[in-house]
Amino acid sequence: MQKYDAIEKGIAENDVNGLRESIGSICYTCRDFSDGEFDEVVNYVVSKGITLFETVLNGELVSANKDTFTDEDFARAVFELKRNFCKERIADVKKIGTMLYKKAPASTDTAKGTGTSPNAECHQTHNTNKLKIAGLVAAGVAIVAVAVIVILSLK
Repeated sequence: MQKYDAIEKGIAENDVNGLRESIGSICYTCRDFSDGEFDEVVNYVVSKGITLFETVLNGELVSANKDTFTDEDFARAVFELKRNFCKERIADVKKIGTMLYKKAPASTDTAKGTGTSPNAECHQTHNTNKLKIAGLVAAGVAIVAVAVIVILSLK
């Protein structure tokens, strides 16, 4: 688990609202929750004797009656979690985050990325390929330029 100054300060001051805000913000560091950091921080804070959870769900879950989600849904679910820190809201944020941002299985064919998420690995692969192509084109132009200069200097 990373050390977060805001978390340590919140524990020291028994600032439950500050802790809920800080922990909610951790949702943005790994939106698919695959690294376990969010759960580790929650467990750490609870182990310090802080009553972090509310027992009642206030309002409706963002994912209620929905099958597809957007970045805005994720942001709204995190916002609602910070205001109503309960296990149902955590599950809601995780459900949306996992569906939106889960990493696609590694593939050797980089042309098949769906591009559904701004954080998806396929975007990074395409950008890397574009840089390689641009480098090759620049090298080719440089070679042609040198060849032209050599030919002109021999005349």
